[in-house]
Amino acid sequence: MEKFEKRLATYKEKYGEEKRQSKFSYNQSAEQIIYRNEALRTGQRDLYKEYLDAHKDLDESNELKAFDSIAPRVIKLDKPSFLAWATDKGIELVESDIYIFDEDAILKGIRLDDTEMEDYDVEASWDDLVHNLHKPEDLAKERAYFWVLDE
Repeated sequence: MEKFEKRLATYKEKYGEEKRQSKFSYNQSAEQIIYRNEALRTGQRDLYKEYLDAHKDLDESNELKAFDSIAPRVIKLDKPSFLAWATDKGIELVESDIYIFDEDAILKGIRLDDTEMEDYDVEASWDDLVHNLHKPEDLAKERAYFWVLDE
């Protein structure tokens, strides 16, 4: 849990209670994203439930339904499997929940048409610690395994 606690402190320091909007997780604070990421990767649903219990402004029922619907689809892939996943699914970009270069980031695939692809400056998103974009083939050069939301 030491890694989780350090990550949580870093994100709280940068974002506080600020809420962000994204295709990955609509209107969640950075703290909530960190708890959700940890719970999804480790299978610790109770960790996320406890977080939601402590934050009465969140709709616990809806949040847990969403969590339960995606939890079985969060999978860990090695580099060749990640590249095959992206190719097979037609993924041109991936969006991360937490910092894209963090090995624990959960990645969601994004499909684009050719004209949209020209409009994305993935490096511009790297200044933030949440919701970064990258090309799968380039990200594959950075690490050995990947967490993905398989849709």
